[in-house]
Amino acid sequence: MAIVEFKNLGAVVLAAGLVAGCVSTKTAELEFVDPVVAGMAAKDPNPFAEYGPAMQSSKEYPLTVNWQDAHKAEVAEATKPATLARFLESDYAASKLLSEVKEAYKSDPLVMMQIASLSQMVMCPRCPKAPKNRAKWTAALLAAAKDAPDAYRKMFFLDQLRWCGHANEADAVRKIGKDSKTKAVQEFAEQVAREISW
Repeated sequence: MAIVEFKNLGAVVLAAGLVAGCVSTKTAELEFVDPVVAGMAAKDPNPFAEYGPAMQSSKEYPLTVNWQDAHKAEVAEATKPATLARFLESDYAASKLLSEVKEAYKSDPLVMMQIASLSQMVMCPRCPKAPKNRAKWTAALLAAAKDAPDAYRKMFFLDQLRWCGHANEADAVRKIGKDSKTKAVQEFAEQVAREISW
C-alpha cells in the first residue's frame, strides 16, 4: 500500500514539476534588472561594490580567513592570555590599545583581534580576575566610544560592549547614542543598551 501511495505521490510531484517547467520557460525569457541598482553599480567607485569582487582575496585586500592562515603564529602570540593581560594592568594600557583603532579598514588586524579577545577573556567564568578586569575593560570601551571621532569607531566599541557590558552601563550607552548625530550610531546604541540590560 505504501509503495502505491509513493508512486501516486511521485506522479503528482512529476506533474507539478512539468507544469512549473512550462510556466518558468516563459519567465526565463524575461530579464529583471533594477535600473537604479544597475546604474549605481556602474558609477560606484568602490571596487568592492559588487559581491563577486568583494569575495575575492587579493594580496592588498586579503579575506580575513586568508590573512589569519598566513599569520597563525602572530595571532596566537597576540591573543594569548598573558599578552592580553598586559592591557588590563592599568586604565592607560587599556585606553592606549583602544586608541589604536583607526577609521574603517585602516586598523592593524592584530589590534582588532586583541580587542575582541579581551572582550571574551573578561567574561571567562573560570577566571577569578574576570569580574574586576571586566569592569576595567568596559569602562575603557565606554570612554573610547564616547570620544571616538567617527561613527565607525563608535560602533566598533559599542559592538564590543554587546559582549561584555554590564546592565548598569546601559544608560551610558544610550547617552552615547543620543549625543551622536549619526542615525546608525543612535539606533545601534539603543540596541546595545537593550541587549546588555537583559
